[in-house]
Amino acid sequence: MTDLIIGADHRGYELKEKLSAWLCPDDIEGESKFEIAVFQDAGVHKPKRTDYNDIAMKVADNMIICDRGILICGSGFGMAIQANRFQKVRAVVCKSVSDVKQARQHNDMNVLCIGADVTNFNTAKAMCKAFFTTKFLKGRHTRRVKKLYENKATN
Repeated sequence: MTDLIIGADHRGYELKEKLSAWLCPDDIEGESKFEIAVFQDAGVHKPKRTDYNDIAMKVADNMIICDRGILICGSGFGMAIQANRFQKVRAVVCKSVSDVKQARQHNDMNVLCIGADVTNFNTAKAMCKAFFTTKFLKGRHTRRVKKLYENKATN
């Protein structure tokens, strides 16, 4: 079972709403896809102008208790930059299913960042499916992922 938190700024609002309904349908017959045990929506809850930083920080803060996160803004870039400032977050901007698979297999990505300006709903659904079904390969990749949390560089 997976605990998921999703968030978007105003530019990603519409795609977030569609993905949320697809991932965790409200109707009785619709089952949660990908065995999502807990689903949280970090906002925005209406398409009002919002700084992506605020949403990315809400999602990143919750990655201590959530297994996966999805962040959506216009490009995905700002969300990834902000989220990766937090311990335990491995956020990657992906534009295709192959991006998602590689980021999961090699980097154990736990936060999928999507650019709503360049990603349609069908592509986003396929990317989410890959996000939940692609396994981390471990092996030599484990050593590299652990290094992400060692000695932070100082400027």
